[in-house]
Amino acid sequence: MIRDYWKEEWKEIKFDDAIAENEKFKISNYGRVINCKGEKEFLVKESYINGYRNLPVKQKVNGKSTSRYIHKLVAQHFLEQNDGVYVIHLNYDKNDNRVENLKWATKREKEIHQFSNPEYKNKPRKRTYAKLTESKVRLIKRKINDPNRRTRLKMIAKQFGISEMQLYRIKSGENWSSVTDY
Repeated sequence: MIRDYWKEEWKEIKFDDAIAENEKFKISNYGRVINCKGEKEFLVKESYINGYRNLPVKQKVNGKSTSRYIHKLVAQHFLEQNDGVYVIHLNYDKNDNRVENLKWATKREKEIHQFSNPEYKNKPRKRTYAKLTESKVRLIKRKINDPNRRTRLKMIAKQFGISEMQLYRIKSGENWSSVTDY
């Protein structure tokens, strides 16, 4: 027997035409899935694709395995779909598939939501083929803009293994303009 959470509702999943008819599942507003194929119902084991929970199902045509995202199934069965085609997690937690945490969104809304994600904001941007790192550029900018500087620009360039022209470009803001706090 499966114990329900507080105010948990269950609905039978209605799949698209590509999924076989013998695939019988129920989904709850908490994002839990029950397999109803056999005599006894049981909770489906969790599986993930790109950090999102998914439900493995069989295709109608060839019987091959495919899957559907749980958060999208919850949204389809418990939320009214406006003009959005994407489902976003309001608290940015991919595993939290409760209906209160999901919302239909357009592509633009999804992008804006993702850019305000704290994990995305705090992720350091790495320039893969750069000789300098952001911390080295901060140090260079500090040295260049020091009013009591006695070291010539040529010496600073040699110290960091870059050309003098690169140093002038950093100074003018043509290169590494994104590094502002130094």
